[in-house]
Amino acid sequence: MTVKFITDSACDLSRDILEKENVDVIPIYVSIDGKDFKDGLDITSQEIYDGMRQGKVYKTAQITVHDFEEVFKKYALEGQDVIHMSFSSGLSGTYNAAVLASNNIKENYPNANIEVIDTKAAVNGLGLIVKDAIEARNSGAGYNDLIELIKERSSKIEHIFTVADLDYLFRGGRLSKGAAIVGNMLNIQPVLKVDHEGKLQQIEKVRGRKKLFNKILEIMDENADDLDKQTVALSHCDDIEEAEKLMEMIKERFGTENFIINMMGSAIGAHTGPGTICVFFYNSKNQS
Repeated sequence: MTVKFITDSACDLSRDILEKENVDVIPIYVSIDGKDFKDGLDITSQEIYDGMRQGKVYKTAQITVHDFEEVFKKYALEGQDVIHMSFSSGLSGTYNAAVLASNNIKENYPNANIEVIDTKAAVNGLGLIVKDAIEARNSGAGYNDLIELIKERSSKIEHIFTVADLDYLFRGGRLSKGAAIVGNMLNIQPVLKVDHEGKLQQIEKVRGRKKLFNKILEIMDENADDLDKQTVALSHCDDIEEAEKLMEMIKERFGTENFIINMMGSAIGAHTGPGTICVFFYNSKNQS
């Protein structure tokens, strides 16, 4: 029986691909005006970004233990081996909820084979890991080999991103109002990353989009020497033109041929806002 993959809606890999490859996606919750919506089911990323431009403020909430238990129980009853690839524990409590749910199911179904992996990743960083896992499974890799592969990929994934409007970081509680106002006036855009603990951190600040993209290329060069052989992924918050511009710069500098570009889901996008651009690749230089 084929290993069952599960992830959550923080994964930006195309839903068409995930459905075709029989990967279950458990939705994160998005709320506004006291109403809860399931990401990707009851509300779309486009609706969220359109709303943010109108001044609406969205909040997100982690997947509940009960939500995970419902899915895990289904496959435990079928005797299906399960691997759940989770959104970074450094950015959400979703991973901890999945672990608790898995433990609860195993108490009631001792033969259940459920592995919950903290990918330390988000959006298309998580998407790249899921893509590699699918390819390995389709090539015949077994359960334990797949777990090892996913953990290895999770240890090397790099996230580099920037936001177009600092006011969204202020609304999300990650920046002071004064810093947001001054930064926007001076056209300052932060370069941020998700570190290898899965937590968000700022690398530096750059003035202007051109300098910003050049800085992203420098960071990529510092962390990988095989980008011509990798699939590089990009996520954007309703700004495909800028994402494609950065893609062309990556292609020209590193000779990269394979790309994935998707609109970012709400798990991160609802906090960073329209115009956010992210790049994901595997570190091949600086692993400790």
